[in-house]
Amino acid sequence: MKQPNASLEQRHDALDAELSEILGRREGLLYDMMLYQLGWVDKLGEPLPRSRPLRPYSTLCLLSCEAVGGDYRPALSAAAALELVNAFILVHKDVQDGSPHDDSRPSVWWVWGPGQAINVGDGLHALGRSALFRLSDAGLPPGRVLKALNILDEACLQLCEGQYLDLSYQERLDVPSSAYLRMAEGMTGAITAGAMALGALAATGDREIVDAFHAAGLKLGVAYQIRRDIQALWGAGEGGAPSPQILNKNKTYPVVLLLETADLKTKRRLGGIYFKRVLEPSDAADILALLEEAGARQSAESAVRNYCRQSMEALERLSLPQEGLQGLARMAECITGDRPATPEGLAASQGAHE
Repeated sequence: MKQPNASLEQRHDALDAELSEILGRREGLLYDMMLYQLGWVDKLGEPLPRSRPLRPYSTLCLLSCEAVGGDYRPALSAAAALELVNAFILVHKDVQDGSPHDDSRPSVWWVWGPGQAINVGDGLHALGRSALFRLSDAGLPPGRVLKALNILDEACLQLCEGQYLDLSYQERLDVPSSAYLRMAEGMTGAITAGAMALGALAATGDREIVDAFHAAGLKLGVAYQIRRDIQALWGAGEGGAPSPQILNKNKTYPVVLLLETADLKTKRRLGGIYFKRVLEPSDAADILALLEEAGARQSAESAVRNYCRQSMEALERLSLPQEGLQGLARMAECITGDRPATPEGLAASQGAHE
């Protein structure tokens, strides 16, 4: 019987090989900057030890393909496309947020400037689209390859819509939870839905199955966005630097809940903070205190679990082997925080189930 850890390692190795083949034939500083964003080289272009992050979108794509068809390999080109598109998203978001660091390293724009960072992001997006044509090498007919392109393009367009809403909400206090959910469906739901739909599509042309995986991914993506909001607000721990999401006035889910349910006195206190032109660390501390007092964190964590449950229920309606769906259920546990959101956490949960 194949060991769970070996299976996870095998997926990582196969995906790295696919990405290396896509990028290996390209030369020049532009591609060195892309490799830097992927964490493969330093800013001088020197190779770095390959890290093994969880890679949520490509992992969901491969797990979805495996759940439907029993083999993840037909979806490798789609998973590589998602890695490249996710890198494009991160490069552009760092520019939008003015974030000088990405995962403890200087951001692409901080090293090479915002203009070159935009070029890098656009190039990564183009490479991601072109990577999908490699699905034909895995035996997908032309119609399904074109459908894959449509799924990816729609996800990217909805992502832009979500990013637009996120920016437009920064100076507003009248953001209801329904508006937040539209934003979350665009920012993270769309790419998660696209990832799971692409994985299913690589395994089958059955529209009902592909649509079900898309619907499940949308719910899981909302859960993931709320979880990221929680981590952004409270992840620094005691004495940590204030979250950029607070200082940038981003309307995270806990903040939206507080604005929607707070009494008039609390809303006035929040308004006094958010109407400042620039927020200070003391303002961030005051916002966190108000969130804690209202129990907003607990409510947000409950919402994460609720959306993950809805996601899995969308798949349980299909006549698929439960063994195949277990990998996706374990991934959902990583998103809810019931398992560490790391490859080791996913592998540990595999060991617990198999």
